[in-house]
Amino acid sequence: MNRMQTLLLLSLLGGLTACKWRDNPPLEGAIYCVEGYNQSLNPQVSSPGLVVSSISAQLYNRLLRLNPVTLRLEGDLADSWQVSRDGLTYRFHLRSNVPFQTTPWFAPGRLFNAEDVLFSFQRIIDPKHPFHGVSGGRYPFFDAQSMTKLIRRVSRVSDQEVIFELWQPDAGFLASLASDYAVILSAEYGEQLIARRARSQMDAQPVGTGPFALLAYQPDEYLKLVRHPGYWEGAAPLERVVFDFSPSAARRVAKLLTGECQVAAFPAASQIDFIAQKTDLKLDIQTNLNTSFLALNTDKPPFNQLKVRQALAMAINRRKLLDAIFYDTADEADSLLPASSWAHNPNLVPYPFDPARARQLLAEAGYPDGFTMTLWVPPISRAYNPDPMKTAQLIQSDLKDVGIRLRILQLKSFQMQQRLARGQQDAVLQSWVANTMDPDNVYRPLLSCQAKQHNTNNYSSWCHPHFDLLLDKAIASNRLVDRIADYQQAEALIKQEVPLIPLAHALTIHAYRPQLRQLQVDPMGGVAFKQAYLKD
Repeated sequence: MNRMQTLLLLSLLGGLTACKWRDNPPLEGAIYCVEGYNQSLNPQVSSPGLVVSSISAQLYNRLLRLNPVTLRLEGDLADSWQVSRDGLTYRFHLRSNVPFQTTPWFAPGRLFNAEDVLFSFQRIIDPKHPFHGVSGGRYPFFDAQSMTKLIRRVSRVSDQEVIFELWQPDAGFLASLASDYAVILSAEYGEQLIARRARSQMDAQPVGTGPFALLAYQPDEYLKLVRHPGYWEGAAPLERVVFDFSPSAARRVAKLLTGECQVAAFPAASQIDFIAQKTDLKLDIQTNLNTSFLALNTDKPPFNQLKVRQALAMAINRRKLLDAIFYDTADEADSLLPASSWAHNPNLVPYPFDPARARQLLAEAGYPDGFTMTLWVPPISRAYNPDPMKTAQLIQSDLKDVGIRLRILQLKSFQMQQRLARGQQDAVLQSWVANTMDPDNVYRPLLSCQAKQHNTNNYSSWCHPHFDLLLDKAIASNRLVDRIADYQQAEALIKQEVPLIPLAHALTIHAYRPQLRQLQVDPMGGVAFKQAYLKD
């Protein structure tokens, strides 16, 4: 049994667990040590990430949700729905008797109804909506999915029924409504904020229908949540949940060992053996739709030359990256889609590690002596790249062997996003975590012309009309076999044109203590505490 198989076997042992807080607070709860977070608390306006998914699962509900076991869509705030035969009209019957959270800044005067659905989605798609421009007016997940061009109208039939009308059929629409970003906000809360001239509070002091309500938040330090006693599925067993933001994987594991937290997200791969040997700790290890990759700015010379991009793909030893960075807790990426995706092409052969051929391609492109380039590197480790700086240094060593001089520049997250929006990069080390099981959620945000136009997540600045045509054709079809064929052609086009170089697909790993039961790890990598309970 190899290392990967052993780790997956460990993931089957028991449910995630944790002990009582170290300082023995009056309310029973759990502390979750996770990487840093400084974005909005409203997922609508946040960039995709595992921490966003986890926060969304505690504070909010969506119309639909993905069953973590069957991976099928099921009702959340909508208890049933119908789709017209032409795929253009979606009718949702809403759940009754669902209360919003009561907080120090908001006391709901009514239950959840259709007005809240309209408010939540019109904010995204209607530039004239009073909250559209709040928090910058950008909706990364929805912009990448071209939601403003997809949804024609959202209308109220009654308090318990809404209709979505689309401009064209979209096979991934329901999956998007089940994503962690399609949260339902309170229209009543919005009205109060407008009256108080405090619209930004919608995203900074949120109100949802989820199992926990916000108690306190300090960016990059902690997020404190308290049980929502009126939660429609029944009050959560835990009275409090605290997110302890700790960027260092080593620090998170140290806090787990001392009892300062009971669950530590994404320990370093080098720590796995140590954790596995501890009798008072356990591991939860799952596959996840993520990819680490090197994006090349195809708008800038010399990366606008195909042979240069092919040379870079052949110069990087991805097997060495897996051994040195992931310690066999990841698969070598042969494409953007991991093997667990239903649209993955198992017959696609990736570029081989071939420095001699890379040097030849560089010479043919007019760079016999190589060139100098700069690689931007994110500042903190992620589950899908536990050591970005070391990854960059290994790539630097590989490229030096073919004559390419690589400068490494580590930027803070906000600096990197600002510069990426201006297209200033040569290349950037990035990762992507899908928020739905639909391949469109990988391809469209990262490589579509629409994503380039909106300066969202198309870090390669790549736009290929045939690629977009394949995506549009796939999303408009309700025949799975046709969609698979279109997505596999899209995969082949990415391999041919090399706008980015896939590196690895990482496992999602949590370490925990054995007293907290029923902590749910989402298929997309987040966690949900609504069923978790303590057992001494």
